[in-house]
Amino acid sequence: MPGSYENIKNYLLYLSSRYNVQICIKDFCGFIPINKALDEALRPFLAHTNSFCMYMKSTQDHYRACLSMIRRMYNKCERTQGSYFGVCHAGLGEYVIPIRSGQTLIGSINAGFFQLNEKRSQARIVRACCRGEPLDPDTALTLYHSSIHTSTIEPEGMLIGLEMLAEYLGQTYEILRQTHSASVPRRFVSSSEDTILTHAIEYIRQNIADHISVTALACFCHCSESYISRIFRRRTGVNINVYINKIRVELAKNDLILSSASIAEIASRTGFNDPNYFSRVFSQIIGIPPTEFRRRFQQKPASEQDLISLPAPAARL
Repeated sequence: MPGSYENIKNYLLYLSSRYNVQICIKDFCGFIPINKALDEALRPFLAHTNSFCMYMKSTQDHYRACLSMIRRMYNKCERTQGSYFGVCHAGLGEYVIPIRSGQTLIGSINAGFFQLNEKRSQARIVRACCRGEPLDPDTALTLYHSSIHTSTIEPEGMLIGLEMLAEYLGQTYEILRQTHSASVPRRFVSSSEDTILTHAIEYIRQNIADHISVTALACFCHCSESYISRIFRRRTGVNINVYINKIRVELAKNDLILSSASIAEIASRTGFNDPNYFSRVFSQIIGIPPTEFRRRFQQKPASEQDLISLPAPAARL
């Protein structure tokens, strides 16, 4: 089963690339987190993290406005049998494919973004920026044009693929409900936990070379430090600092293999101020020091490999 969850992730990545859309999965009943492999596979798709959407959710008022759309989406899915097209509070259109288990609505797959009218979308973005704690409309429009690229392909094929996936996730829910009956809630949830976790991971990714405090992370995600710490522990199995170090070590592994930078340089650009501390953390996570990892796995340049493989020239007569 874990392998099939990884296939779901790969299929979602394929559809995103094939149709130039951004896909997001909304979990209305909280069934995704109860299976670790499913949670990890779908985590990149649990919230929109493009720069425009992140900016439009950067204040608490706008963040809550975005979350309020989830309840409206749930109500619309309850009244609608099939897929439908909707527009978010920031003016972006997306297709919504309900996920059902029998007659029970458990989530949705959202695929966008589409524009029915460019001028109308821009006007709606400007109006959204003025609500509550104001955002800068010029910044929002710049990010909108740089990160939102409307698909130019007819959506019929995409919808067929996503409807099949929605059916598969509904069947997955049935299996989890039978094997984890005490863990599967049977009520609507706002998916705010999914959004917080996904936003936190995106913040870590964007700031991986800098000092990342739990305070700054909680502020970015509009929640308390204790709440975001609980979410990380429950959903990833480790605390926030351990998770950050794991991400940094993964980046360092690539540098060790692909570059000739010194250990101190690699430590610095992956967020470790002390090379000795970097070496200790790397050894704890990988099992060997970074110098030994580089010795074992760094590939020699292609030109050097070619020279080594060339036969000795024949002696002249």
